[in-house]
Amino acid sequence: MGLGDILKKKIGEVKEQKKQEVQLEGKYDESCALCGGGGSEKKWAGQYWHKRCARKARKSAKGMF
Repeated sequence: MGLGDILKKKIGEVKEQKKQEVQLEGKYDESCALCGGGGSEKKWAGQYWHKRCARKARKSAKGMF
């Protein structure tokens, strides 16, 4: 086990902690309709969404009309 392996392990642990924090934040405890992640912020069309996922879905819906 070298120095590079140790650094990769520590960096991976930090990224996992940040992902967990992001998932816990949000207005609703429901999972997102598009990506399936937790901590959604918006309710649109009867489903719960992250802000960025709602923007993507709205843009694609506008393109269909």
